[in-house]
Amino acid sequence: MLLKTIIRALPFSIASLFLMTACNGPSDDNDTGSGGEGSYSISLSYQSVVNGQCAETTDELRFDVTESFCAVAQLKQSNSNVSGAIVSFAPSFGQASVDSTLTNSSGIASVFISTTDNTVGAGTLVVSHTPTDTETETDDSVSASRNFEFINSATTPTPETITVNASITQAGQTVTRFKIDQAVLLTAAVLDGSNQPLANQLVSFQAGSASLSPNTALTSADGIASVSYTPTSSELGAYNLIASTDFDGTTISGSSAYEVLSGDEVIPEGTIKFGYIVDPETFIESKLGSTLIADDPDADPLTYTIGAGASFGVYADVIIEAADGTFEPLQTPVSVSFSSDCVANGDASLDTPVTTSSGRANSTFQDSSCSGNSIRSQRIIAAAVIGNDTYNANFDFSLERQTLGSLSFISAEPNQIRIKGAGGTGSTESSLVTFLISSANGQPAAQQKVTFGLDTVIGGLKFANGDEAISNANGLVSVTVQSGTVPTPVRVSASAEDTDSGIIITTQSEQLTVNTGLPQQLGFNISPSLFNPEAADVNGVEVTMTAYASDSFGNPAPDDTTINFTTEGGQIQPSCLTVNGSCSVVWTSTDPRPTDHRVTVLAYALGHETFFDTNGNNIYDDADGGAIAEACLDTEGVKTACTGNGMDKETYHQGGFSDLGDAFRDDDETGIRRDGEPYFNTSGKSYNSHCDEIDCENPFSGDGMFNGPQCDDTSEGEDDKFCGIEQANKTYIRAATVLTLSGSKATIITTDTDRTPFTKLTVSPESMTTVKVELYDSANQMMPAGSTLTVAAVNGSITFSGYAVPNATCFSYKSITPPLSCDVEATQFSYTAADETGEDIITLTVTTPRGIKTEASITVTVQ
Repeated sequence: MLLKTIIRALPFSIASLFLMTACNGPSDDNDTGSGGEGSYSISLSYQSVVNGQCAETTDELRFDVTESFCAVAQLKQSNSNVSGAIVSFAPSFGQASVDSTLTNSSGIASVFISTTDNTVGAGTLVVSHTPTDTETETDDSVSASRNFEFINSATTPTPETITVNASITQAGQTVTRFKIDQAVLLTAAVLDGSNQPLANQLVSFQAGSASLSPNTALTSADGIASVSYTPTSSELGAYNLIASTDFDGTTISGSSAYEVLSGDEVIPEGTIKFGYIVDPETFIESKLGSTLIADDPDADPLTYTIGAGASFGVYADVIIEAADGTFEPLQTPVSVSFSSDCVANGDASLDTPVTTSSGRANSTFQDSSCSGNSIRSQRIIAAAVIGNDTYNANFDFSLERQTLGSLSFISAEPNQIRIKGAGGTGSTESSLVTFLISSANGQPAAQQKVTFGLDTVIGGLKFANGDEAISNANGLVSVTVQSGTVPTPVRVSASAEDTDSGIIITTQSEQLTVNTGLPQQLGFNISPSLFNPEAADVNGVEVTMTAYASDSFGNPAPDDTTINFTTEGGQIQPSCLTVNGSCSVVWTSTDPRPTDHRVTVLAYALGHETFFDTNGNNIYDDADGGAIAEACLDTEGVKTACTGNGMDKETYHQGGFSDLGDAFRDDDETGIRRDGEPYFNTSGKSYNSHCDEIDCENPFSGDGMFNGPQCDDTSEGEDDKFCGIEQANKTYIRAATVLTLSGSKATIITTDTDRTPFTKLTVSPESMTTVKVELYDSANQMMPAGSTLTVAAVNGSITFSGYAVPNATCFSYKSITPPLSCDVEATQFSYTAADETGEDIITLTVTTPRGIKTEASITVTVQ
């Protein structure tokens, strides 16, 4: 190819490479430095904030207004991390903790982004760096951006969770009986599902048949609305107070019974007492009655116990005691409120307030989640305001401890992790597995010990912090699984023992998968949908380039593995993310176009060198052997050292590893990198810079180390170490192919059986001759795929089954002259001469997919 064509192609390819780096986020590089020659690139990612520190990387773009998130920028120059450089952070919404900061030794700068005054909204964060060491007048500034949003994640109340509690107060006390001409306040408390007040709710009041003015009010910040009411003599009697409000199109109401007394009405003569009636002769003051049966009827005092999740009834009686000790129930309605600690904490329920009927108020206690892992004492308190006095009574009982009922698997986050040492952006080597432990009544069981197990420990798979944990208040218990060195499915078992019964309950997680995390060189391949498109002079012809990536077990590389592409000619999309082990980009025909019509396309990705595991532990160690000298085959099938250009084929061996040099795009297809051909390594240094430190046997030798995370080196001497460290614990795996930008004009060559070309033929009548045909384009390359050949004769007959140019690229160039030309025998046909002497013409026509025709002919003399 011409040198000027290469010069036109290189800037585009290198620029594409660094644009890809900026788009793909932080890489696995940890190389430090202050920069060097080459273009800058910057990437932006987000992390969560824990205890005021940047924590785990997150893909979330939405954050609560009460929180902040960590914005992380990574600055590189020619794939090397840049330290001590100024990076600016500019959010279009909210604020950054600082406007700019310096990068650390890993090229990372980070700030906290938060909203102002808990304001919700969305914005774009732009990070940028302007180099100060540029020697040109061009603007070498680099930037990256990412959207974000602050939201209010507090639970939004729904009509089903709203409650309205109606009551009547007089002189600051709750009353259910009041006289005519005495002013009272009709009150409503509006609460959400968390018992938090709802402000500015319009509440309507209805008190029997009374005409209220006004009959509406707005709730205050405490959720309270009230209107004044002074009854008249026409309103004597018992009624219901109804308070209602509309929320989200639904009306929610609450009610309370009351009685309007005449002005001269008095409570019957005698002493009011509050407690419960045992029988017509016995009344227990200041205690509540219950439907429960005492644990021991002969004990003093009596004790009562209910099971976890159970319910029972309690009641209060209001009586009038006469001077002679006799009593009778107070017939005037009285409002009685019931309460307990469990109810106050939302772990149980009680009917409250309750208006007495014939002197008695009944309520039901229902345990939902108040019982714990030990017996618990509880007290129910009832209170009533009668006249100007307040009366109280209580009932003591015990809640039995929860009996364990079930263990259930909740989640494994994430459900796919990478093998130990693989790491990588957006990946993890551990998974948090969570279970729910419940009591027999279906409620969460807190403070319960759970023991965990693994169904396999292959490769060192283990728990991070032991195999036991205690459930929290919500009954949730978690354990962290750390990956080993071998990809495998694994399940986590969980078991818990009930203290009283000794019964053990168990369950098992859904499947968690440990994947390799990095593809290997032997499992990396590139395949075009079309090797020889008709594109020498046509723009916009598209070819799909598909890359395949597998791990050392032959499994697909993890989803979202990034594969990058670069091309000698035309235009190619810069990268793709794998799904099920493969992904595709589109190559499009355009300038630059090499004069030989041959375009090298290189795919590369972070992975590891191929090693052959002799002991099955999926780790390269002393038992596996050393570097393989001739691990590849060239295009002729000859054993050779792997060149690094991605075109030679790796072979299988009994042990050792394939030592790779730096990846490069072999534009001239010589197998050896020449100056100007782009190269790729993880260190950001010059091509095969390790050859400056070790004695390389050939121009594309590796560094003598296994470049991969699955490496265990127990050698004592420093010279005996064979595991690549830091940036050398991985490499760019590579795969390349050659596209032919086929021309539309055909060169048609006809030969005899010895491949000697001819255009004139002398034959005898009725004789048959075999003619071989070779087809080339203007650069002596393959014609476009799908081009057809037809053959016709004026007098003689042709025996020919037809021919279409296959989807292929010629790779036999090394054995012929010129060295980048094809040497392909396309097809053949038979010609049978006429039975009379004379002249004849055989016409050969090639038609390309675009309909362009080329003709050639053979002059035949029959004698």
